[in-house]
Amino acid sequence: MLTTLQCISLRTVKYDDKRAIVTAWSRSHGRLSLLTAAGATREAARRRALLMPLSLFEGVADLRPDREIYPLREVRPLRVLAHIHAHPLKAVMSLFVADFLEWALRTSPPDRHLTDFLFESVALLDSLRDATAVANFHLYLLYHLGRFLGIEPDIGSRMADTDVFDMRDGVFRASAPMHSRYHAGREARAVWLLSRMRPQTLAAFRFTRAERNDILDEILAYYSMHLSPVGALPSLAIVRDVMC
Repeated sequence: MLTTLQCISLRTVKYDDKRAIVTAWSRSHGRLSLLTAAGATREAARRRALLMPLSLFEGVADLRPDREIYPLREVRPLRVLAHIHAHPLKAVMSLFVADFLEWALRTSPPDRHLTDFLFESVALLDSLRDATAVANFHLYLLYHLGRFLGIEPDIGSRMADTDVFDMRDGVFRASAPMHSRYHAGREARAVWLLSRMRPQTLAAFRFTRAERNDILDEILAYYSMHLSPVGALPSLAIVRDVMC
C-alpha cells in the first residue's frame, strides 16, 4: 500500500549498482528500511542529497506486509536544513547521532512524543551557532532520549550533593550500593548536570574534550546496561576527536 511517510534518515548502505537501502525513523511506522535509487543518475544524486544522515524528508513508500524492505518512490525535503551538512562540526555530529539512533531505535515502536523530540532536536542542531553548544549536543540528545526509551535517570531521587548515582538502578543514593556500578563526587554531579541541559543553555556547559569523552563513555555504558550492548558505532572515534 502506498503510504506517505515523514522520516529522519539514519543510514544509507549500497544494495547493488542501482539501489541503496536507507534506514529511517518514521513518524507513523517507526524504524523502516527503504529501497531507493543509487548510481550516477541525476535523480540518484538528488536523493543522496536529501537522505544524508539526520535529514528530515517526506516520501511515498510501498508498505506491503510481506516485505521487510520497502520501495521508496518519492522523496522531498520535509524541512530545509541549511547548516547541518555544510558545517564541519555539525556534519560529524549528525553522523554520530544518526549512528546512535540507528542502534538505539531498532526495537522501538512508533511513538509520537519520541518523534517530536527527534525532529525538534534535528532542527535545534541546525540552528546552533555556538561551537560549545554544538560540541555538547550529543550529550544533550543521548541523555534526554532516555526518557522516551524508559531508562531516564531518576533525578528526583537526588537529595544532596554527596549522593552517589547507582548506574544499575538509575537512581541516586545516600551511600554506595552493594555493587561497583555507581558514581560518586564529580561523576555523580555530572549526571545531575546533564539533566539540566536545555536547548537554550547548551553553550553554558563548559566541559573539556576529556570530560566530554568521559561523560559520553558513561552514557554509552548506561545504555548498554539498560538496553543492550552498544555495538560498534562507525563515527564514534571521529566525534571524540573533533568535539573540542
